[in-house]
Amino acid sequence: MMYFVSKMLDRFLNPVSMIWLVLLIACARAVMKKEKRQALFTGALALFITLIGSTKFPAYLLATLEKPYAVQDLNSLPECDAVILLGGSHGFSNYGVNSIEFSKATDRIITAAELVRLKKAKALVIGGGKYSSSGETGLHGQLIAEWLESWKPFDSPIHVLDYSSNTKDEADQTKILARKNGWGEIILVTSASHMRRAEALFKKNGLKVVAVGSDFEGLSSLEADFRIYGIVPASHGFEKLHYYLHEQVGWLYYKLRGWI
Repeated sequence: MMYFVSKMLDRFLNPVSMIWLVLLIACARAVMKKEKRQALFTGALALFITLIGSTKFPAYLLATLEKPYAVQDLNSLPECDAVILLGGSHGFSNYGVNSIEFSKATDRIITAAELVRLKKAKALVIGGGKYSSSGETGLHGQLIAEWLESWKPFDSPIHVLDYSSNTKDEADQTKILARKNGWGEIILVTSASHMRRAEALFKKNGLKVVAVGSDFEGLSSLEADFRIYGIVPASHGFEKLHYYLHEQVGWLYYKLRGWI
């Protein structure tokens, strides 16, 4: 009983849960005072938060983007010229190991390194943005390159792309590097939800792409818990909805720009 109470209290420390509770109280108060418009407004907001924060609906949406890029056996993949690891898996930190602040998408790095270790490619290419902190600047990709070189999981060469503000920049730089090295087929590694847009970019640049997804936020959520509904809503559903909407809007934007 105490454990249940403790878990419930912990749930209500989440800002989303707090807003939901306030809306429920406001809705109940409006119903009691027969303020129909106020009751409908607050009730509808509370219902929306419940749908996104308490159910697996956002995970189902995100999983629709991820599922086509799930590879269960890396050994079954063909040998290619290079593994391309897109940025977004980490940031810079003065306090992290090798100045790396890992994020939820860190398994992008593990997946890419494992593919090269399995000799599925002759080289690793790391993309990403740049950092600036305490007067120090550099490339995110270089941080990972130095970390992998110190651990030495493989002997293959590592190439670090210059600063990329988006996936389009990474695709364009990879095209130049591929021409220089005579690469025709690459293994592309990024978050599975982002892969549709990324794969389209690299294919338009004339590269043959083997897409290997990682960072399965949606599929993992569907498999991790048998429940489809939680009593108190939390923020994780809103994060998944954000990822889904980001990719849908990003796809449309890239289409309008003629990039894919």
